[in-house]
Amino acid sequence: MYRLQDIPFTHDEFSALFRTRFDGFAELISKGVRTNTHPAGIQVFLYYWVKIFGEGEAIVKLPFILAGILSIYMIFRLGREWFGPMTGLLAAALITSMEYTIMYSQVARPYSSGMLLVLVMVYAWSRYLFRPGKHPYLHLGIFIISGALSAYNHHFSMLFAFIVGISGLLFLNRGTRITYPLALVLILVLYLPHLSILLQQLGMGGVEGWLGKPDNDFIIRYLSYIFHYSWPVYLILAGILILGLMNWRSIPDGNRKFMYLSLAWFMVPFLAGFFYSRYVNAVLQYSVLIFSFPWLIFLLTGLMPEVKGWHRPALISLVSITMLLSLLLQREYYDLFYRNRFRELIVETD
Repeated sequence: MYRLQDIPFTHDEFSALFRTRFDGFAELISKGVRTNTHPAGIQVFLYYWVKIFGEGEAIVKLPFILAGILSIYMIFRLGREWFGPMTGLLAAALITSMEYTIMYSQVARPYSSGMLLVLVMVYAWSRYLFRPGKHPYLHLGIFIISGALSAYNHHFSMLFAFIVGISGLLFLNRGTRITYPLALVLILVLYLPHLSILLQQLGMGGVEGWLGKPDNDFIIRYLSYIFHYSWPVYLILAGILILGLMNWRSIPDGNRKFMYLSLAWFMVPFLAGFFYSRYVNAVLQYSVLIFSFPWLIFLLTGLMPEVKGWHRPALISLVSITMLLSLLLQREYYDLFYRNRFRELIVETD
């Protein structure tokens, strides 16, 4: 929220806003969605949002900033649910202070919204399958709705929702073997109105006019970027990972399955995007991995033993301060990202 009124629009945001200036919903779909490569969800949302509230930077970006903030809470809840409070706090501290999550929460595109949707979806999925409590069908309903919205949000958040849905079939029991497959069918039914748009967009190919195919070191460059190219950050995270690996034998079997899921849920979307980009059409960018990114964080923090007393706030503070210093001093995020290149170009031209 820092200097909200000064956060500039990016090229992609201008493109999305230009595609809201239609006379009706049918024209929006035919000219604003079918001609693009993104699903209809965010474009339709922006269409109605700007009609009500206008096109100012702050008001357009606000829902996506709020989605990023809510994602902090959801990754804490899910991390605590799967691994314990320490993992929840570490994961929340990391995504609070990363350029990656901050920037994509300040951009009115389907990234922070998708991250929030998949976190809500997985939390409801997890509660329904493993800890249903008194309201199992409430969790199932949230899973259905958030899964369908993930599909409408972005093709990669749809891919992630598909992977989660298939994964759930591995954990069925007598009480869920009928209702859970029905839930997957309902998600598909909710997506059917968009199917013809998806098929048309697939026929358009990728975005190789401006996006190159990924190199073999793509994942190394991605990890370097999200951790700010900072050796102090690398060292702290390596220490957390080493402490976790030393604690592996004491991890309950129930928690180990979540580590295996985290590994699969990060790697499968990455590998799918990588090989599709290399051999079909280029689609893999840092932005599209944000939907599976929380599970990379769980891979780093999920084995961390519980820390009590003053050690817990000390460790969280160390992680947060190190990340924030690298964000502000090394990455110079607020100096560089807040420069409105389009506004400067207009002023210079004038």
